[in-house]
Amino acid sequence: MLNSIDAIGIIGTVAKLEVRNGKVRKINHQAEMEEQATLIEWADKTVIDGICIGDYLIHIPNEGKRGPKAARDAKRLGLRKGVPDLFLALPRGGYAGLWIEMKTNKGILMEAQAEWISRLTIAGYIAKVCYGFKHAQAQIQYYLS
Repeated sequence: MLNSIDAIGIIGTVAKLEVRNGKVRKINHQAEMEEQATLIEWADKTVIDGICIGDYLIHIPNEGKRGPKAARDAKRLGLRKGVPDLFLALPRGGYAGLWIEMKTNKGILMEAQAEWISRLTIAGYIAKVCYGFKHAQAQIQYYLS
């Protein structure tokens, strides 16, 4: 069995690695996912007005590659292309909640995502595109103030 030190030597990287079917492969860098994970970690540790933000910040699992059956099942169960990544289920200031589409600093908003942002805004939510952890953190703090 290959250990991680040997795997790094073979692949030539210190990137995250995974083993599938006995083969080691490099995991592509997913900066947007890391920014979102940092936001969730912050939310889980943050209490504002006696409320733990992480208890109300929900991830919408829209991303990722799926096999044909899993994709069909997800669609049957209500998966919608372009729905924002996160929902803060706390009504504030006359709004029903805060939706957040996470992007990296250089991320590009897709047309379906822009349509959902507009649709949710019209429906009475605050819906924002946030470029990185700090931007999303600031939006949540502003929304809750």
